[in-house]
Amino acid sequence: MPQEYQLPDRVYKYPFELIMLAYERRFPTCSMIPAFLGSETIHEYKSKDGAVHVIERRCKIDVEAPYLLKKVCGADHVFFIQKNSLNLRNRTLNIVATNETFSSRVKIKEECAYKPHPDNEEWTIFTQRATLNIISFFGIEAQVEKLGIKAYHKNIKKGKEIIIYYVNELESEGVVTAPRWSQPDNIDSDSDSDDSFASADDDTRMDDLTRAEFLDLPYCLGVSTNDYKLDSDYITTHLGELNPMEECSIIQLAKRMKQTFDKIPDERVLLRFLRARNFDIEKTREMLIKSMAWRKQYNIDAHLDIWTPPPIIEKYLPGAWHRSDKDGRPVYILRLGHLDIKGMLRAVGEDALLRYALYICEQGIQKTNATAQIRYLSSWTLLIDLEGLNLRHLWAPARIAMRRFTEVMEQNYPETLGVVLIVQAPRLFPLAWTLVKSFINENTRRKCLVYGGNDYLEDDGIHSYIHREDIPDFLGGPSPCNIECNGLVPREDYTRSTEEVLAKEAGLQSLYKNCTIKKGEIHEVQVEADVDGVITWDFDCVLGELQFTVSQRIFAQPQCNSSLAGLVEMAGITYSTTPNTSQIQSPTDSYTDNIVEESTVCSYLEGDSVQGSFYVSKPGTYILSWGNVTPAASICSKSTFLYSIETIEPKDYAGSVSSLTSSFSNLSSAGSSWNTSSVASWNSMVSR
Repeated sequence: MPQEYQLPDRVYKYPFELIMLAYERRFPTCSMIPAFLGSETIHEYKSKDGAVHVIERRCKIDVEAPYLLKKVCGADHVFFIQKNSLNLRNRTLNIVATNETFSSRVKIKEECAYKPHPDNEEWTIFTQRATLNIISFFGIEAQVEKLGIKAYHKNIKKGKEIIIYYVNELESEGVVTAPRWSQPDNIDSDSDSDDSFASADDDTRMDDLTRAEFLDLPYCLGVSTNDYKLDSDYITTHLGELNPMEECSIIQLAKRMKQTFDKIPDERVLLRFLRARNFDIEKTREMLIKSMAWRKQYNIDAHLDIWTPPPIIEKYLPGAWHRSDKDGRPVYILRLGHLDIKGMLRAVGEDALLRYALYICEQGIQKTNATAQIRYLSSWTLLIDLEGLNLRHLWAPARIAMRRFTEVMEQNYPETLGVVLIVQAPRLFPLAWTLVKSFINENTRRKCLVYGGNDYLEDDGIHSYIHREDIPDFLGGPSPCNIECNGLVPREDYTRSTEEVLAKEAGLQSLYKNCTIKKGEIHEVQVEADVDGVITWDFDCVLGELQFTVSQRIFAQPQCNSSLAGLVEMAGITYSTTPNTSQIQSPTDSYTDNIVEESTVCSYLEGDSVQGSFYVSKPGTYILSWGNVTPAASICSKSTFLYSIETIEPKDYAGSVSSLTSSFSNLSSAGSSWNTSSVASWNSMVSR
């Protein structure tokens, strides 16, 4: 399939005639393009009045390819035919280059044009497009295509520099202007034109394209006047420094989108989506179309105008915009450790929180676009404070909600985050990261920089990204930050029960089991765990009171001499020698249950929710048990609870597990894609 490459328009702030003088200095050779070994003129035509000049050259190009590939091809150099058609009357130069070597196997065509800028006739605009079609090439078509694209991008990158170089050379010689063409007094314009066209028609070398140029037919790289255009100066100012492939991808994507839509997103949006799909145009187009449909369905373009955050969110969600980072990106601060995510979900629901997340994203885009009008800016910075992070934040419905939020953001706001600064991360962070990293895009994970303790204040801390005078006061900086941390959402503001929150998402119901036990009864769950694994639990007391305990079950063999072994076995007697533990005996097994987690009492009238984890230092069988301890004076003697148990296997727990148990820990990695250079040494006191 032919590959098409259209480059952004280049603007030279010099008149067309001066640019033409500079362009001619590129021939017959150009030292600034080492691959261009030389050229010879094989045909030339000039009109009597000097307005039209057509020249055809045979150019010799060095092939930058491995030695073996050159041997397979049987050629060290390739030849191109270049046709230049200059019309000084209309101030245009059209260039068409096609390959002569391997022309039956590979079709290469490049079309360029110089002409006055439509908004300023004292400037010159340059347009460029190329097509590559590999029909067959000794079975190495893919390699040839890669080499061709690489060589093409390498050469066009220097195109503008070469013209400017020769313009400066002319100025050093005292040539700063060039006169425009005017009709000679001794030559009749009409007769000369007729004679010129006749001469061109007589020449069999002149193809239809060249004759059309003589006739002054509209010609611009074979595309309509309504085709998509993009200026290289605009790219530098508003999109940053891009390589030719990236520039070309923006243009190609815009052209594809315009085939279907009258109105398409601006180039900054196109570039963000292209980066999210590694500049695969077809995948980007599919992603962008879905996002455009999503925005239209939910009226996202008007989201900032028509939606107002609920009072509960405004009061209890500790986040706000706070100044800018060193690159000028707006900074949003979220004090996640102070967020009552469970209370928030019960008070306003998941949809309202998602709406708020979209609200922040739209504000971020609005802020970056305002700055991008002056200079290149495409993203904002997120600073997450984890002081106070606990297992309540890892509530399964909260993780499911976060997964949904993340998917929506990555599908519709790709590449809007410049960097994510995570500060004051506690010892719980490795476990939290393990549970959430699976649904965070790898590109986003690479942007996460984590600092434990007070290491964010070191010289290589967040000062590398945020000016010291802009560090918020709650992080020890001088800048006042009006983010209120109002604690837990009051229970009287809850509008949803645990069951309603769980029923919101299909699949959550399967994560949780419902259990009812009578007074004095115990419900046990047995878990087999390997060393370095982590057992996590999450349960809500719906009715009554519960006592929760985690024990390790240790099986023991009977302690007796060999002469009595047979008699003991026949009698069905077992013994246990472990003191100070609860003992449960059976005729066939002997085991003891050693308590490894202190008992927790949970009441539906108070906390009503417990989350926890246990790092497995010794493999074996672990028992999670719930006992009904409802007071006798209670009206109902039953206890009802919802529980969920997850076991994180050692292969999945990529964090430093020692940080969960040791008094002084050094967290070196929290994920397979972790940026280890940014992870600080954690010195946090830990007690069990």
